[in-house]
Amino acid sequence: MKDFTFNEIQEKIEQWMETDVIIPEDIPSIELYMDQVTTFMDKQLSGTKRHENDKILTKTMINNYSKNDLLPPSDKKKYSKDHIILLIYIYYMKNFLSISDIQNLLSPMTEHFFLRDNGITMSDIYSDIFNLEKNYKIKLKENIYEVCKLAEEEFPEDSEYLKTFAMIALLSYDIYTKKQLIERLLDSIADTAPTKAELKEAKELSKQKKKEAKELSKQKEKEDI
Repeated sequence: MKDFTFNEIQEKIEQWMETDVIIPEDIPSIELYMDQVTTFMDKQLSGTKRHENDKILTKTMINNYSKNDLLPPSDKKKYSKDHIILLIYIYYMKNFLSISDIQNLLSPMTEHFFLRDNGITMSDIYSDIFNLEKNYKIKLKENIYEVCKLAEEEFPEDSEYLKTFAMIALLSYDIYTKKQLIERLLDSIADTAPTKAELKEAKELSKQKKKEAKELSKQKEKEDI
């Protein structure tokens, strides 16, 4: 493994930050079989691997996500564009969130937007957030360069190790703080989001209302005749 000097680290920050992302237009609109899904994700996100043998997504992972209610089941072994969007979010979030936290976060998304068009689709949401992230990345780079500068100023005459350690410590503190904030945001969602039972009850009520409206319409048609 190559030992980078701190100056080389500074030069490589931007290169290392060029993490592979899946642009909205690249997500297939056609349904895919599981092998095609894993191949697509591996090809699109190969640059995010730390080690060459790391797995982006496997069949076992997909099956486990479905078992844990993170991912709706496939339709005749085929996965839609909405499935892939959920898998992308799961892939990024599983690095720092628990399965239960991800499930709580994505449940309302799945319930209200999965394979639905309520004026806004999951594709719309993905595109909007993708654009937000693209713009935010500029500020993120500036912040990381500032962290790099602080570390170098604190240990100007010391070893490359101490400068690098200081930078890692500051970035770790940043991650820790943001993770704490994310968890509190998740808790606030859990407090306000409807439970599965409430969602099921609302769904059944909606079906009942549609059924009653249909029967009323048929009755009115008979009366008109």
